[in-house]
Amino acid sequence: MQSKKVLTSTLCTTALLLGAQGIQAAEDVGRVYVKALGTYIDADSERLVDDELAGGTVGFGYSLSEHFNVEFDMQKLNLDGDPSGNPDQDQTAVNLNLMNVYNRSGLFAPYLLAGVGVVNTDIDDGSQDGDDLQLQGGAGVLTRLWGDRLSLRTEVLYRWQDASDSLSDVLVNAGFSIAVGSKPVAAAPVVAAAPVVAAAAPPPPPPPPADSDGDGVVDGSDQCPDTPKGERVGPQGCSCDVTRQLQFKFDSAELTDGDKVILDEVAETLTRLKFVSGTVVGHTDSTGPDAHNQRLSERRAQTVASYLEGKGIASGRLLVKGMGESEPIADNATREGRALNRRVVLKRTDCDAPN
Repeated sequence: MQSKKVLTSTLCTTALLLGAQGIQAAEDVGRVYVKALGTYIDADSERLVDDELAGGTVGFGYSLSEHFNVEFDMQKLNLDGDPSGNPDQDQTAVNLNLMNVYNRSGLFAPYLLAGVGVVNTDIDDGSQDGDDLQLQGGAGVLTRLWGDRLSLRTEVLYRWQDASDSLSDVLVNAGFSIAVGSKPVAAAPVVAAAPVVAAAAPPPPPPPPADSDGDGVVDGSDQCPDTPKGERVGPQGCSCDVTRQLQFKFDSAELTDGDKVILDEVAETLTRLKFVSGTVVGHTDSTGPDAHNQRLSERRAQTVASYLEGKGIASGRLLVKGMGESEPIADNATREGRALNRRVVLKRTDCDAPN
């Protein structure tokens, strides 16, 4: 019995060392494999058989996950009777095993195994021939020897048989595991779709610039913000159709106090609105010779222009001319008509200048 224990210990150590010499880990997750193992048995002494290389195990398995395999196998052992002349025994067993694998992707992958099955024992002398419950458990090592196909498998199992005398054995298995089919392809990682972000609504357009008097020139550029609606205006928002008229006494070019009040207002406007230019045109009634009336209209226009120049209005801004009696606005046959024709008209003309 002592020699059996030494032999068993030696075989266990040798099996584990052989397994540790592998270059890769066990079967890949998600793959089917088949196994073929030779078995050495250290039999229970009550079986009255030799400890020997007695047969083997074949089966198939599936790698469930990183740490677990499930497998089904059939075990066939031919046990020789011991030297005292006891009969030989033939055993056939089927087992369902669960393996707990460690370090599957490392240089070697140790594992634990637990299984349950049924064993049939046939004794040559016919003294026993029946089916018993069988439990087994132990440890081993799985490696790969050739690519992802061939693996070396070594394991030591303790087997208990629910026979009439509850027999127990130590099994040392060594052999190969061969992967079947193609290596599983890892599923591509699912990339979360980028969230759909609704395009931001464009900001509302800015409100149009204010134009308080509605003349088409915005308040920021309008230098005459109170222009009456409907009047024609220039780029600065000031009325283009502006005229001022002064009346003169018969055969006179002198300004009255009322005329000066009007001209003071004109001078103030021209000083403020330096972009405005225009004409100063003198007129007469039809009384007297044409030549006299022409000179009189020119003196009247010049009197007005000179007054404005005295108020600081540059002479170049006003075109001065006389029209004599050629452009009456009333009937010279009446006293009232002649009074209306004795006049000087100031008119803005820069709006009519070509751009």
